Amino acid sequence: MMATALLAVGLSSTPAIAAGSIGSSDLNDLFTGSADSGTLDREVAPQADLPGWKHIFADDFTKDAVVGTWANTCSPDDIVYTGAEGQKWRTYPSCYTDTFGGNPYRSDEVLSVENGVLNFDLHTVDGRPAGANPSPLIDGSRQSQTYGRYSMRMRVDSSMMTGYYIAGLLWPESENWPADGEINFPEGELSGTVRGYHHFAIPDATPNSQAVASESSAVFTDWHTYTVEWTPTVVRMIVDNDVVLESTYGVPSTPMRWQLQVETTKNLTVNDGNLEIDWVSAWAYDGA
Repeated sequence: MMATALLAVGLSSTPAIAAGSIGSSDLNDLFTGSADSGTLDREVAPQADLPGWKHIFADDFTKDAVVGTWANTCSPDDIVYTGAEGQKWRTYPSCYTDTFGGNPYRSDEVLSVENGVLNFDLHTVDGRPAGANPSPLIDGSRQSQTYGRYSMRMRVDSSMMTGYYIAGLLWPESENWPADGEINFPEGELSGTVRGYHHFAIPDATPNSQAVASESSAVFTDWHTYTVEWTPTVVRMIVDNDVVLESTYGVPSTPMRWQLQVETTKNLTVNDGNLEIDWVSAWAYDGA
């Protein structure tokens, strides 16, 4: 198991992190592949209950959807995709701009489902680089819950995808940020390294009140499974079988929604490419 590291930014003192509380044997049971599941390619989405977690949502993206079917002009509550088993998805509309590069989200030109993957075709649309920001309704009617376990398996098809940035994030339903916290994993420019950030839910929070995951050896061009575990006492981030963050301070305690956010950056060099999500899966915390 990778040693857990934490960097606290914006606070002078932060409680110690309890490293190594999950054993490799526990994590091996969660994947269909070997201990190094990043060396494999495609997998079937895990759908079993786990100790402490009740499974509530999965999508293997077996129902095709051509480019344009995820279109959303300016209605964030619209259902834009329904999966083969009735899974429902929303997406940020094109009247929304991303917070990093300031460009519109263009799910109508970026998102499609084919060959069992949700594909982000990241390219310039109407003269501006474009991302997309889909979100599942994890219980069929709501995007949000308080506490949960979230996993997705993804990769990109080029190591040169400058100008595009992923943040698989849990965002407070209250929109009260930064006081209600935020959990971002995986995060990073797609041409760079995989990072993770837990923004503390504390009354005097600033954007830099956060714990930073230890740097993983994972690269975005390989298939990897990224998991967030959020309980009343800990935020945990896992790449395949490696725990890269356990943070026990400032754990959020209000409902959050899961956004698969891919946005643009201020990098003047933009290289197109594809981000593929093989599957997503979510669990509710059962109090164990």
